Amino acid sequence: MASSSLDPFRPAFAEPSWDDLRIFLAVVAHGSMNSAAKALGQSQPTIARRIKALEETLGLTLFQRGPNNLELTEAGQAVLDAASPMGDAATIVSRMAAAYRPDPDAPVRITATASVTLFLSLYAAELHEAAAPVEIAYIPTRRRLDLASGEADIGLRMRNLAEGTDDLVARKVGQIAFAMYARTDNPTAVIAPPEDPTLSRQAAYVAEFAQGRTIAARIGDMPIRYQAAKAGLGAAFLPCWLGDSDPDLIQITKPEGDLIEDVFLVMHRRSRNRPNVARVANALAALFKKNKKALIGA
Repeated sequence: MASSSLDPFRPAFAEPSWDDLRIFLAVVAHGSMNSAAKALGQSQPTIARRIKALEETLGLTLFQRGPNNLELTEAGQAVLDAASPMGDAATIVSRMAAAYRPDPDAPVRITATASVTLFLSLYAAELHEAAAPVEIAYIPTRRRLDLASGEADIGLRMRNLAEGTDDLVARKVGQIAFAMYARTDNPTAVIAPPEDPTLSRQAAYVAEFAQGRTIAARIGDMPIRYQAAKAGLGAAFLPCWLGDSDPDLIQITKPEGDLIEDVFLVMHRRSRNRPNVARVANALAALFKKNKKALIGA
């Protein structure tokens, strides 16, 4: 006969605590209880005790314990799949809370592509003076960091990410041009990006330029692509401010049309009201204005 939920002989399992699930996620992420203990600032016996308590609460064995490692059981993998979004959400909540109670001494975080971040690095001293006494943290990535949840304070992007939202504000601060550069004026080899040409205008442009030429390498990281072109590997797609400034490189194509992209400074309305962020944003706008000709390859 099936047992009733009121059956006193039926095992009763309580809901797991978030703290125990957090420890479980840390053990999985770090690969061992000892490493998780160090990451969480707790003792290894405490971590082991909390994992055992979680297993008892759930009525499941989460790990198969080997002599030197832990492996998730099938049930443990299922719990991981269910708990991971909770861990991600907790991280977002923590970051969001920090964004609403900003530390006046916290670094101003700027996210931009590698080419734009490399350009900013040339003027890091000027930007440092504008931000002083706080620091600037540079985050070079093509991924769109979430400004609303506080992943970054300022985004410099080739597209106006504020369109269609009430929370983000953007202003065009300038343009940046790109062209093909090589050591010779008739290169026989090309350094191509790894992206599918159908998914990127730049990749499509390089693919068209490469017709009849050898693909010497595929390099996605722009600074490495620049160094490879400078070493004579082949023609590379580079920002004009960088290619034009290098006497070892020759501009093979002219920047025009889609090769000249607008640059937008994007912020969340909340960040815009922070004095430190506003000072850095104004310094960035002034920097792009001052270097307008170099950025567009004029």
